[in-house]
Amino acid sequence: MAQSEPEPEQPQLGDAVLDAMRGALRIIGGMVQMTAGITRLFAVAVLKAAAAAEKAVEASEEDEDKPEPEPKPKPKPR
Repeated sequence: MAQSEPEPEQPQLGDAVLDAMRGALRIIGGMVQMTAGITRLFAVAVLKAAAAAEKAVEASEEDEDKPEPEPKPKPKPR
């Protein structure tokens, strides 16, 4: 008579550990992707701010280079 041996619990436990590790790695991967996206948004915002500041500096330099117009003399009362 053949006796049936109970299945060892080791493979199920190993699969559960691997599934948990895969899930943790997916979460970490998602966090890395979110960090990269936020960094990209921050970099774009900084570049746009730098471009706007550069334009403002150029505009103020152009204003400094122009001579100020002389005020018109007021007509003398008679």
